[in-house]
This record gives sequence, structure tokens and C-alpha cells, in this order.
Amino acid sequence: MDAQKNKLLFGIPEGADYAVEAIDLDAEDIPSSRVDAVRELLRDSTDSWERFLSAKLLAAWGYEEGLISLEAFVDRPESIAGGISQNLHGYDDTFKHILFALSNYYIKCIESGRRDEARLQIFSPISKVVALAGTAPFEVSDIFWLVEREGFVEYVPLFEEYLEKIIDFPDRYRWRIRDVIALLLKVDAEFVSSILRRKGKTLGDFDF
Repeated sequence: MDAQKNKLLFGIPEGADYAVEAIDLDAEDIPSSRVDAVRELLRDSTDSWERFLSAKLLAAWGYEEGLISLEAFVDRPESIAGGISQNLHGYDDTFKHILFALSNYYIKCIESGRRDEARLQIFSPISKVVALAGTAPFEVSDIFWLVEREGFVEYVPLFEEYLEKIIDFPDRYRWRIRDVIALLLKVDAEFVSSILRRKGKTLGDFDF
């Protein structure tokens, strides 16, 4: 990736000290010329990773074309798997970054008065990423706030299915199991009791 594209996709403008990365930028710090350039990269680049990064950035900035393109990449997970490594442990964190972009899309849409529309739009791509997380090392707890704060009950069955997939592997997923149980205890405690009974486990087995 050349320097110009790198600045386009990752650059933080002077004065935007609040942003850790470009995905965090507020609308007033994203000139329309930059948005247009990212759109052009998404449309015309022959490099699939550049297109993915463009889609992720546009989605995080609240643009629907970014959201649509990002879901298309989620539908082909092998095309982006391994692209972003977790800093400490080195496992594939690409899909956690996608969840962050999708969360940002929703937040940007709230700011522009499109909350209900965005709620519907993000469900499909998020559900696909959560399904992938059932057999992958990345975490999904960063989107639990959609249930806890926003009251999006449509996500509860997704997290219950997610728990079903990981609960038998406490050596591998202990803290992820604990996190999702903690969430589900708030919204469907009976499900938690049921799955613990079926698995011959107690809350104490997961450090509660």
C-alpha cells in the first residue's frame, strides 16, 4: 500500500487528538473529499484488502455502501481471515474489528436520526460474525452493550447459541464463557440455568 492510500485509510488529521485511529473520527473531521476518495478505493482497487479496509472505514463513518460491502466480506470470511492480528496473543482479530466498525455505524446513524433503520441493517452482519466466533478465538463482548444498553433482544438467541458452542471448552474459552453467561443472566437467567444443568456445571465453575 502506498503512502497516499495509507494516509487515506489510517491518517488522523491535525487537531483530532481524541481519535486513536481513523475509524474513531467525528464527522466534522472527515472532509467529503476523503469520503469520496475512500469510496473510489472501495469501488476501483484491484487489491481486496484495500477494498476491505475501505468498506470497514466507510461503515464506521456511517455510510451504507461501506456496510453493504463489509457484509459481503463477512460472507467470504476466508478472504479476510488473518488480516489483523491481536496485539498481545497474535490470534486473528479481524472479525472483532468488523464488530467495532458495525457498532460505529449504528452510533453514527443515531447521530443522524437513523437509529431504527440502522438497528435492522446491522443485525445480519453482526449475526454472521457472532456465528463465526463460536469456533474462533476472537471475542464478541464489545457488542454486549447492544443488549444491555439498547435493549436489542433479537441478539439474545445469537448469544445463547454462541454459549452452546463454547461452553464445552472451558480451557480454551473460560473468560468468554463467563462474559456471555454474565450477560445472559441479566436477560434470560432460565436459559443459563438450563444449559448449566444439561452440562453438569455450576456458576462456580466459571468463577462467579
